[in-house]
Amino acid sequence: MGHPVVGDIRDEQTWVAIRLTHAGEVLVDEGRLVKTLRRDLHVEDDFPIFVPTAFFMRDGRTISVHLMEGYVFVGTGLAEVQYFGLENRSYIEEVMSVRSGPHRIRYVSVIKNAHVKRMQDQLHELVSADIPLKAHVIILDGHYKGLEGVVVGVRGQDAFVHIRLRSLEVVATVPKIFLDEKHGNN
Repeated sequence: MGHPVVGDIRDEQTWVAIRLTHAGEVLVDEGRLVKTLRRDLHVEDDFPIFVPTAFFMRDGRTISVHLMEGYVFVGTGLAEVQYFGLENRSYIEEVMSVRSGPHRIRYVSVIKNAHVKRMQDQLHELVSADIPLKAHVIILDGHYKGLEGVVVGVRGQDAFVHIRLRSLEVVATVPKIFLDEKHGNN
């Protein structure tokens, strides 16, 4: 069956980098890569897979932000043959690996969790639009979808939007990715 890919002694999550073919990149754009990988690896929905791409709505269109095009990161813990078996799939170009020892045996390359976490944080930063204070915005999704307001504060991934209607005045906490800055006549 092959040796399981294990993390370090502290059991911190580690990752295997996998390079995608054009067909794999199409699966990313369609939002189907994670489901396909889970099926082909025979893993549950909670098994860690990170695609360094994010999607959000802007002006009625789906926008994708690619941090690292052509790659996906899959959690360790499976037998190496399961990872290498993916190379038989049309959407996988290569499982990143090294050869070592006198017989040049192939092993998957393992990436530390801190590296993948850094990529996840960078992706969140890219997706979070720079919405300045006092900006007039339209809320694109969530409880306040379709309403307009003024940004009165920002913290992390959230903005505080002052919404004023005839019967309601509220400062709502809204993820910045749900906001679109209104330009022109405010």
